[in-house]
Formats: sequence, structure tokens, C-alpha cells
Amino acid sequence: MTKPKKQEPAAEAMTSDDWNLVAAPSSDLAAALAGTERPEHILAALKDLEKAMSDHAEWLKNWHVDLLGRLDPEHRSDAMETLGRFVSWYESPRQAVLKDNPAYHEIGAKMRAMLGAAEEIVEIVRVTGSIPADAYGTFMNTVLEFNGAVRSLQAETWNRLANIDPLTGIGNRQAMIDRLNVEFERQARYQHSCCIAMFDIDHFKDVNDTHGHLVGDTILRSVASVLASSIRPYDQVFRYGGEEFLMCLPGTDARSSWAIVERLRLKVANWAIPIGGDRDLHVTVSVGVAPLSVEAGVEGTLVNADSALYAAKRNGRNRVFIWGAQTA
Repeated sequence: MTKPKKQEPAAEAMTSDDWNLVAAPSSDLAAALAGTERPEHILAALKDLEKAMSDHAEWLKNWHVDLLGRLDPEHRSDAMETLGRFVSWYESPRQAVLKDNPAYHEIGAKMRAMLGAAEEIVEIVRVTGSIPADAYGTFMNTVLEFNGAVRSLQAETWNRLANIDPLTGIGNRQAMIDRLNVEFERQARYQHSCCIAMFDIDHFKDVNDTHGHLVGDTILRSVASVLASSIRPYDQVFRYGGEEFLMCLPGTDARSSWAIVERLRLKVANWAIPIGGDRDLHVTVSVGVAPLSVEAGVEGTLVNADSALYAAKRNGRNRVFIWGAQTA
């Protein structure tokens, strides 16, 4: 296939011959996917959390039974064992998808405080034969705070899941609108510059028609992953719909956003996407960039970026166009 000319802002358009499969070493798709969310992993983590909370409830019940019965320490083994199962959940690598949430770390802190308080109360009961009211009140407050942190983690994780595109693992259209509204308000208040870039996979219908929809899905996941794993920490990429993606680039003007997007365009064009059977496929993207402005609003900016995108397609595809500079 024709390689993009890196010294030029726009590469040559692809032809139907460019859809030939190439026998090149497979790219590491797993590495690219590191930039995206996997909904199935989040669902598994939520399921694990529900089981861990069941273990916690069992521990709390057994602990109270042991406390009220004023049993010897060796009889508390069942209670401590069920608490151990919750500790195992918290320390499991499977929960990595939850660890960016502050509530996850609050759960850990409250769990350690709860365990320390429980052991202290049992020791006091063993020595004095009575339950210390102040220590028990503090312990139950910690239990309530622990439960609250778990509920917060569950609610925020379900909300996060609702904003993820299930196929690609990046933000969906609703998440995109929410983010653009935030950036619009920031610009309106503080005049912070922001551009948006709309990406469209070139000849994507031909991919589906030639190689099937499963390969098409692989292409979508791979392009989304390349984009998501290659942006700045404060940028964000979303699936706009179909084979289109939208990137929010805060703090950029037309010139700097073009440089960012052009680098990504070249990266996609040079990425060999493994589609099975030791076969790789190359695709390209056309991109339209528009500045977010108070005058245009969010919807108007989307229209402008879309106009720039179609100008890029009309002029040969596999290139970046800036609204206003190249679409007048």
C-alpha cells in the first residue's frame, strides 16, 4: 500500500488496491488496548465487590455473636477468616480497574481502621468482661463510613460503565457531550482555548464488505485504542458513532491541535492491525478540526468539525483539515 509522506501535512489518498492484506509481523493489539477501558473487566470487578461485601456482612455478624458471647480468642477464627476474604478481595490484582477511584482507597483505610478497632474491643472484653461503649460507638461509625465508601464506589463505577462504548472501551456519545459542555463552560468563564477533532476511518464500508463485520469491529477497537493510548493525559477520545471518533483537546489552538492530530493520523496509517491468521490490515483516517467557541456553542462546533472532516475526505482522505483555514 502507499505509505504516507511524513514530510507533508497530507498523504496520498488510498485506492481500492490499498485494502490488500500484508504479511507483516502482527502489532501488539493488547498494548494498544491498554489505553481503553474493558467493560467486561469492570463488570467482573463489580461482581467481585458484591461477593466481598457479602463476606464482610458475614464477618460483622460473626464478630457480634462472638463479642456478645464473650468467647475466647480462638473461637473468633471464623469471623476473622471471613474478614480475611474481604482483605483478599481488596488486594487482588483483579481490582486494578477500580483503583483510580478515591473511594477504593477510602475503603482500604476504613477496613484497616475497622479491623484495628474490632481487635481492640475484643481484647477489652476479654480483660474486663464488658463492652466499652465509646470504643464500640467509634467502631460502628467506622463500619457506617466503610459501607458508605463501598456504595460510593459502586455508584460511580456503574456510572462510569454507562459512559463507556461497549465495543471500543472509550467514552460514548453521552460522555462526549458531558465533557464538551464542561470545556464550553470553562471557555466561556475563563477564555480557555479548546479544539475538537473528528476522526473518520477511510473506506470503512469497504472493510466490512470485503472482510466482514468481525474484522470491522477489530478495526474499530484498534483505532480507538491507538488514539486513546497516544493522547495527552488531559485529552480524551470518544466514539462519536459508527466509524467516527471525536477527540477533545483542551488548551490548544488550531495550530497546536493540528500538530497533535497529524501525529495521530500518521500513527494510525502506520499501525498494522492483526485480524487473525497471521494477517494484518492497514487503515487510514481523515480528520476535521474546529475550535470550540462561545459563538458557535457545542453543537455549532461539532458542525464545524464535521464540515472540516468532509473537506478532508473530498480532498483525498488520509489528511487533516482545519475548519475556517481550509474550508472557507
